[in-house]
Amino acid sequence: MRARRTLQRRLVKLVSAVAVAGLVLGGWPYSSYVWCGWSPAATRPTAMRIGLYEEFPTPERLAKLAQVDFPVAVALAAESWAAFETIRDSLRDNPYVETIYYWPTLTPAEGYYPGPWSAGAALRRVAAEIPADAPVLWDLELPRWNAGWAPGDWLGNRAFIDAWWRAHGGTVAVWRSFTFLGLDSPILRLAGLNVEASAYPNVRLHLDMYASGAGWPAGLVARVLRCGVERYGGRFVPNFGSLDDGLGSGPFVSAEAVARDLRLAREAGVSEVWLFGVNGLNAEYLAAVRAALGD
Repeated sequence: MRARRTLQRRLVKLVSAVAVAGLVLGGWPYSSYVWCGWSPAATRPTAMRIGLYEEFPTPERLAKLAQVDFPVAVALAAESWAAFETIRDSLRDNPYVETIYYWPTLTPAEGYYPGPWSAGAALRRVAAEIPADAPVLWDLELPRWNAGWAPGDWLGNRAFIDAWWRAHGGTVAVWRSFTFLGLDSPILRLAGLNVEASAYPNVRLHLDMYASGAGWPAGLVARVLRCGVERYGGRFVPNFGSLDDGLGSGPFVSAEAVARDLRLAREAGVSEVWLFGVNGLNAEYLAAVRAALGD
């Protein structure tokens, strides 16, 4: 038994080292998109759904939703279901907020994100609180640096997350970063950070396409979007941001880049796009969204 535990610990350490090294090195950025995205969009969506993230849902930040005059979904971060319910109920009277996702987070000491490298007990605690049909945003990331790393829980966490996604009756929107590694990266599969949305009944891939200033080159944006639609269809949901809320130094993306990327999303056949975040909503960003919705 002791020998088995020693072997398991060594295996976890090896996988951890290889996975983290792979994420840092990453190969040639975006090279995997060369082999996809060449097909034209068969149909252009007649309407595109819009979602908004809010990681710090204070009343002051959520008040920005009063500017919205089109249907939206909203994801609200909270450390418990009870805390989320209180915040969610404050938006019940907004006629444009159609769906509210629970965005579960852990404490910083537990890893903050409910991913395979965070504390297993904490991950199971937050998952156990979630009603069977609740829409959920699952933030599949590495723990924040210097806190919450639990490599010894990695194997069990991978199995738990897989089983939970398969069993959950509501929509599971899985947020994934490391976009430069492609949609089906062996490195991400090894690290437990890959999202094969079509393998689960209710999973959607929310792919991090955050940029700054003028955004990514238009050709790269179009290629990644089309690759996502080819592979996952309506389960592919790109994320654009961060919107400039006037706080901090960013990086923030311009309203012009958001307008362009929303147009490219429609042209690629994308049916749903999310933006980060609610606190950055202003007249310029809202005009960009309305223009995309009104095409």
